Amino acid sequence: MAIAKNPIRNTSEATEQQAAAFIAKAGKVEPDKDKEANRKPTMIRIPPALLARIDQGAKRLGISRSAFIVQSAAEKLERMEG
Repeated sequence: MAIAKNPIRNTSEATEQQAAAFIAKAGKVEPDKDKEANRKPTMIRIPPALLARIDQGAKRLGISRSAFIVQSAAEKLERMEG
């Protein structure tokens, strides 16, 4: 196992200020409890092959299975109403 030197870090005042400004912009993120409170659990039956496709799509988008189904239903309803 080789021992490597620590990399030279840019610790200038400007860099520190940029980091502080970035952190300050982020602010605190509060979970939206109202959204969760307004959701109703639902049980649906989905064929295994379709469920596998839903899981693949959700994974590709980086969201949960539930979020994928909700978004898909919302998009379908928007198209039907439009």
